[in-house]
Amino acid sequence: MTGVELVQDLSGISPPTQGFLRRYRHRVKSVLSDGHRTDTFVVDYVDRTPERRDAVVVAAYQPAPEGGPGQAQVLLRRQLRYPVQVILGQPLFLEAVAGILEGDEPVLHAAARELHEEAGLDLPAHRFRVLGQPFFPSPGILTERIHVVVVRLDPGTLEAPLHPPPTDGSAMEQGAELVSVTLEDALALTGVPSSEALYLADAKTELALRRLAAALAEEAPR
Repeated sequence: MTGVELVQDLSGISPPTQGFLRRYRHRVKSVLSDGHRTDTFVVDYVDRTPERRDAVVVAAYQPAPEGGPGQAQVLLRRQLRYPVQVILGQPLFLEAVAGILEGDEPVLHAAARELHEEAGLDLPAHRFRVLGQPFFPSPGILTERIHVVVVRLDPGTLEAPLHPPPTDGSAMEQGAELVSVTLEDALALTGVPSSEALYLADAKTELALRRLAAALAEEAPR
């Protein structure tokens, strides 16, 4: 993928509560601990439908035969993120496998489904585990919470050629690329200037990788 072509700007004809993401504007007052209320102020927030509000990010890794936890290989994905294209002019954005929970889908089942859809790896849900509490990526704006999940891949998984499957068939999914790097190198990419083609500026991915690094360090022989 080399770029994105704007076909039509629908902003002026699409109301804020129509579409995948919905912007709400409320007039509210804060109720203080002494019972007093503040002056009225306006709050904007972005939501999805309640049954598709939460998301999951998957830290998929393959232990290194030798070396410390930082030498584990992690699976990342470069895919279209249109807001990044708008700001930086780069169509592909590096991040971990991630996606939205569907309805009352359990978190670990959602993680297994997303890994299959985005990386073509079919693993049972019991192989996955949650790392810490879900977090709000932007609590001043978004209702979304993200669950961090880790899964250990079988030896040799990341040595094979990596090709994303067709997934849901949407045009936005086309052109994605899978990348395998060491955990140490992946975290180092968070400090690379934005002019580089391969750098990591995704908050959920960095947090997932740092939680993974902490978990692997805790499990390492002392």
